[in-house]
Amino acid sequence: MRVAISGAAGFLGKHLVRMARERGDTVIPLVRARTASSDPEARSLEEFLLEAPGERIDAFIHAAAVRHRHGVDLEEYRASNVDLPVRIARALHTNLGRFVLVSSVGVYGWPSNLPVSERTPYAPRTTYSETKVLAERGMRSLASELALDLTIVRPTIVYGPGDTNGMLDKLARALEAHRYAIVGSGHNVLHHTFVDDMVDGILLAARHPAAANDDFILAGPETTTLRELSEYVARAVGVRLPRVSIPLAAARVASSAIAAAARLGLAYAQREPPVSHEKLDVMTLPIAFDIGKARARLGYAPAVGYAAGVPRAVSRGGR
Repeated sequence: MRVAISGAAGFLGKHLVRMARERGDTVIPLVRARTASSDPEARSLEEFLLEAPGERIDAFIHAAAVRHRHGVDLEEYRASNVDLPVRIARALHTNLGRFVLVSSVGVYGWPSNLPVSERTPYAPRTTYSETKVLAERGMRSLASELALDLTIVRPTIVYGPGDTNGMLDKLARALEAHRYAIVGSGHNVLHHTFVDDMVDGILLAARHPAAANDDFILAGPETTTLRELSEYVARAVGVRLPRVSIPLAAARVASSAIAAAARLGLAYAQREPPVSHEKLDVMTLPIAFDIGKARARLGYAPAVGYAAGVPRAVSRGGR
């Protein structure tokens, strides 16, 4: 296949480029701007959109996005997450086989009825997730208008080697600095995906006939708990997990106070606060996903569990 991948300079994008090449695909890595560290074959996305309408692309994987980042306003989120995929699809659709939109399980929020499946209603709770809902709706409308083959994938949080600003990397650095303690009981269920499994699912979505005009949740082969995950990471970096824990109610009060100070311009104007309600949700709310649809339709078979994946993700070489 001839595959174009946006967001090729990012954590997930780099692994998509690597594994697609390993499978024999001709890959066009697309980046916001080429730098000295860019893939040798990387092309500027904007230049590509001007030059490529006549080029046949079997699959376009749109992995570029503005994710949860401190200081990003709604306009920037919308421009990248909502408007950009529509603009790309309009520019390329006449010679495009399939458009794969990399969305997020964040569109479902934190429902009480678990596991989450593709039938779970949208209930986003962050600006990022809200823009992903808008992106899905906008792309579905465009696909109908242009008779475009659109596949939507919704990844969980992805972890693995090279993720220098992800959940597990931050947890590892906090443990190494002796600035981490479990919030709450630690017994809440969590569900993540090792990057190789996630890439396998996305590449299946790009090429499998049964993926056409459908949507799929992609998650790892097992769940864990916050306490178990913290223990995996602590062992991987060679430190002892603190026995003390922080009451969730106290962490929520601190988050509200920090948020109020930030709104008033009294603190954290230029840097990310150490705790927020969004971060607490990710760490302390139970979540689990049903990947039965992707298994049955695409043959998706994630294989890397936490015991094997966490050490690969947070080792000094991986980080």
